[in-house]
Amino acid sequence: MNEEEAVSRVEEWLAGRGSEGTGALRVRREYVVRATDGWNVTYNTVGWLDGTDPGVGLFPSPVAFVPDDGGEIRLDLELMAVSAAGGDADDDAFTRWAEVVDPEFDPAVAPGLPVPKAAIRRWEQHTLYGEPAGAVRANPDYRPGPRFAGRPVPESDVETLLGYLRVEWITPEEFVHWMLDLDVLAPAKGGHLQVREFGDAGARFVVYTSENQVLPEYDTWERVQPRVLLKRAKGTPGVGLLVNPGRPETFHVYPETLSQVADLGLESGAQRQPSIGRPAYLGEDYAKAFEALREELGEDVGAATSNLPSLIAQARNNGYTLSTDELVRYVRATTLSFKRSRAKYDRRPLPEMPEDLFASGLVTHFDDDGEPWPKAWTGGKFFDPDLPLGSFAYPPLVGAYVGFAIGDALGSGAAPADGLPLGGLTRQLLFHTESVIRGLDATPDKAEIPASLPAGGRPDGWVAKATAAAGPPPAEFSAMLVTALAATVTGGVEGPADSTFYAMKVVRELVGSAAGHEVVHGAELLVNLFRAQLAARNRVPAVANFLEGFDDYSGEVGELVKTVLDLRNDIDGDDVEQFDSIGDGRTPLSVLGRALFAAAKRGHDPEAALALAARGGPVTGALTGTMVGARLTVPGLPREWLAAFDGLGAVDAMAGDAFYYFNRFGLPREPEERRRWDAERYPRGDQ
Repeated sequence: MNEEEAVSRVEEWLAGRGSEGTGALRVRREYVVRATDGWNVTYNTVGWLDGTDPGVGLFPSPVAFVPDDGGEIRLDLELMAVSAAGGDADDDAFTRWAEVVDPEFDPAVAPGLPVPKAAIRRWEQHTLYGEPAGAVRANPDYRPGPRFAGRPVPESDVETLLGYLRVEWITPEEFVHWMLDLDVLAPAKGGHLQVREFGDAGARFVVYTSENQVLPEYDTWERVQPRVLLKRAKGTPGVGLLVNPGRPETFHVYPETLSQVADLGLESGAQRQPSIGRPAYLGEDYAKAFEALREELGEDVGAATSNLPSLIAQARNNGYTLSTDELVRYVRATTLSFKRSRAKYDRRPLPEMPEDLFASGLVTHFDDDGEPWPKAWTGGKFFDPDLPLGSFAYPPLVGAYVGFAIGDALGSGAAPADGLPLGGLTRQLLFHTESVIRGLDATPDKAEIPASLPAGGRPDGWVAKATAAAGPPPAEFSAMLVTALAATVTGGVEGPADSTFYAMKVVRELVGSAAGHEVVHGAELLVNLFRAQLAARNRVPAVANFLEGFDDYSGEVGELVKTVLDLRNDIDGDDVEQFDSIGDGRTPLSVLGRALFAAAKRGHDPEAALALAARGGPVTGALTGTMVGARLTVPGLPREWLAAFDGLGAVDAMAGDAFYYFNRFGLPREPEERRRWDAERYPRGDQ
């Protein structure tokens, strides 16, 4: 029930209860407030409210409680009895209970959608003048919001509503009722909407909840309300909806559920005219922009971007759309890079590059000899379109590396407004990654590693040259925990190396014999976590979800996990106080615990998570950044951070190299490229 419905019921209820003239009763609109399972509606006499006959006023002002379930209206005598000490009839200062709603609830998602009881965090007592009275009532039925609970950022209203369903703010029947009037995308092929037959179970209209979910095989869709779509099948028995087929979260809206919702007699919303949609690269705006680029840059545009359709398809497979602006930047950047490569090959002067590379869609990668080379940036959405996924997915892997580097910079005291430099800890991570690429077989036959790995940071190598401006890493034992990410990426190929056991062998080799038990045990936890995040196909699991579902920890690590989860689940606890309470902030397990806490409680909000983690220094910031970057991927990080980060190209290049190398269908199947890597880019052994 909404506010207007509650007021209407009370006005009908008051009819005949008051006298005529100044003694008639009227609702006090400014004091209509939401209550537990209903509404509190205050009223008084017309004469008292207007000041024309104060003597007929009622004190305390009566409060009618209107239950949501349509039950009988009654006076809330308890509320009426609570008045300000010493108050009189002119003050009318009794209190009300104001609900504190979870910030993730958006009433605008579906017009008329009431606040679910499970979305109310608590009730706070206020005077009717808005002053806090101090008392608080907990809501035992409260459940945290979808993103806090680990769900991805919704891309549409129906995905927001789906999040409410998954955290049990609403029932399946309520979800179906409200989603019927929200927009979905019904894909078409050959001018026909897609329908799947399920034998005796009937047929389902195929629909997607947002453009990011539409599979690349579809290049046209109809934006339509499910209610409108289903009316087209009126009279056909057993028709329902198949939502997001081919995606991680596929589900049915069964005909039986639709019938149950119809039987509830709930009102439907206004119907809108369906519209036809297509991806941006097939749209008129991009076609015009592409022609303008062709006039500006010449015929090289076509040659440089001949593989663009396959790149777009891979981005869509990864669950990302490319806007017209992104496409224009990528085409411009690719063409400029292509012109530069051809000029270098022909020994001609190189074309000038724009001053602001990032704004032009470029990042600085590096040749084998360490020479900077601007290259079109993928934004973390796609890699080589001919490279199938290995054990790990590219978007969370590059997100982990970029998040690490940004967390390192923030934890070192840098501010995005002043630029984010590449830090010493990030340089160390890149050295570790160089070491495992040079020292390990990409597709080992046995879960064994060499007796020693070549040192990272080869003086003549591109990594050392590209990161020369970085300072030294922090001189503390907790810095050894960063080996976990470099070790984890070595398991990118299914087989003997695809295990935590193998990655931990790599960790022990990277940290050496000086590593204490805290480093080893902490790194083991991180390897398990990073493997879960990088390997996820069904969206990256949130840190808290992983920790709650992984119960193999005991001893000091097990206690640390319990502490982190207890603090995280105290939603109203002060973040800073909770963060500072985890150890001394210097020992490896204390640093790890603080990083886990920041990512577990605020990982859905990168700015909040990394601002909190930065209090603990570069190691805490980097570890938190890894977890947040893997979960949200690069497109989920603030664009201004990416633009401000000086080392974006070097980090992006190293993450891409690791993904390409530890992939059965990457470098191992390219003999010529492998020989070049072995001789120049990543020489084997101690070369």
